[in-house]
Amino acid sequence: MKTAALRSSRDRLTAAVKTIQNARRAGEATYLTDGIYRDGQLFRFACSDLNERYARRRIDLVVAYDSTSLPLAAPLSYFVGTGLAVLQPSARGPILDMQSIPAGCRTLLVADILDRGTQLAAGVTLLKQGKGDLVEIVTLLEISSSEGAKTLAPVPTYAVCKIN
Repeated sequence: MKTAALRSSRDRLTAAVKTIQNARRAGEATYLTDGIYRDGQLFRFACSDLNERYARRRIDLVVAYDSTSLPLAAPLSYFVGTGLAVLQPSARGPILDMQSIPAGCRTLLVADILDRGTQLAAGVTLLKQGKGDLVEIVTLLEISSSEGAKTLAPVPTYAVCKIN
């Protein structure tokens, strides 16, 4: 059951997301979450939400999908008490030192926005090739109408806030 304060905080998070027209694809929107990172209270709420969710779960490594995910992945890694790695997307596919992930390592993949899920799917494929276990994909914002979570199924996803 969600309290009124929790709903209000999530509404404020959603309101802080800026929407602009995509320069590459006409008619599509691009979502910017920098308003959340700039507002200390909103960023604290987002970090607290993730810390509460993963505080009692066994997580061995937090993997940021790219550098835009680091502001969210670093505090999560710190509070959960795990290591932090960065998966860098490139033209040839995502890059991550798979040798640095030990066998049986329970990982969280952190991304800024879950839109269509096609870019994250490449990261999921790379993590599944390794010896670790991908527990969940965590995002600050999910665009529900794009159905990115369906693209990434059966890997579970969690978003701090959602926009339709």
